[in-house]
Amino acid sequence: MSDKRLSFLGILAIVSVAGAVFVSQFVNRSKTTSSGTGYLIQGLDPAAIAKIAVGKGDEAFTLRRAGNGFVVENKDNYPADTMMINNLLTSCMDIRTVELYTQDEANYKDLGAGEEDAQSVVKFLDLGGKIITGVIIGKDCPSGGMYYGRRVGDKKVYVMDNVPWPGSSPLEYIDRNLISMSKAEIESVTVTSPQGSYTLVPEANSAEAMLKELPAGKKEKKNECSQVFSAIMNLRFDDVNAVSKMTGLKFDREYTCLLKDSTLYLIEIAQKDSNTYVKCNVAFTDKTQVRKEQGVESREELEKKEAKLLAKEKTQKLQKTFEGWVYEIPSYRADYMTKTLDELVEDIAPAKPADANEPKKTVQKSK
Repeated sequence: MSDKRLSFLGILAIVSVAGAVFVSQFVNRSKTTSSGTGYLIQGLDPAAIAKIAVGKGDEAFTLRRAGNGFVVENKDNYPADTMMINNLLTSCMDIRTVELYTQDEANYKDLGAGEEDAQSVVKFLDLGGKIITGVIIGKDCPSGGMYYGRRVGDKKVYVMDNVPWPGSSPLEYIDRNLISMSKAEIESVTVTSPQGSYTLVPEANSAEAMLKELPAGKKEKKNECSQVFSAIMNLRFDDVNAVSKMTGLKFDREYTCLLKDSTLYLIEIAQKDSNTYVKCNVAFTDKTQVRKEQGVESREELEKKEAKLLAKEKTQKLQKTFEGWVYEIPSYRADYMTKTLDELVEDIAPAKPADANEPKKTVQKSK
């Protein structure tokens, strides 16, 4: 068995143990007493959860288990952020009941304890669609920081503490960081549009960017060049949809970024009305094989090979994430990524005669 395989199994074992501890921690907690104090949700096994329904009415959305994670059904099954799912689960299980307030359903409306009047609702469902448990978050209590609410399926309304806000949009459960890098990693940026193309490269001994080819009689607008060069850095998206749903878009512009480690990002850009949409692709352009050399290799050489393998693995993973999706990006980033060459240059001012701005000197005659 390879070292890599052994390492993977070791990590898997750690995750399994952590999961067991997690489940045990919440299953074995003290139950709510007759006075109403304790944890609202008892004995929930996270492994039994197949779906999580968040919100109410037309604003409700669903998170569905898929493989080792969850997807957001209302966003064409885009992968959900695992950390956000874990936070939702643990925060719901951490809700504490301070006191039993009422069991009379006639009071539900005033307290926001009915689903239709609640501030929010979270339901955990099993594979068959049956509700396991959940929480209905009602109105704020007069005592600050607490809420009225109840467990789904239970008539008892409690004053609850440590109540989370589960969110109101499916996008809140998506990691909207699209591409991350530092400016120092960038080798070149090429922008292509129906008006032509140009390439920006780092300026030597400077943090600025410069045009690889500067038109005759022109000079660069340094600020605009830097904006285009760094437009891809820490790129986030505002919305995401499946390619199949985004018809009628014309991807007639491209923003290409080559990194120093041979990673190549290709962003296809379409503009419609006031919105900008992109399709992303990434590839590792260095096709030379990494081989173990005979004899002892230096630490520096081994680190280079490891970095290359990691970069290649990262691009493959990212490409799988990008495939099949159209992202809407912020307008200000779109403006930078679609600037034409004419917007990056200006005319060089003609040189003025040497004496044009100098006062004429008066020569005094000697007496």
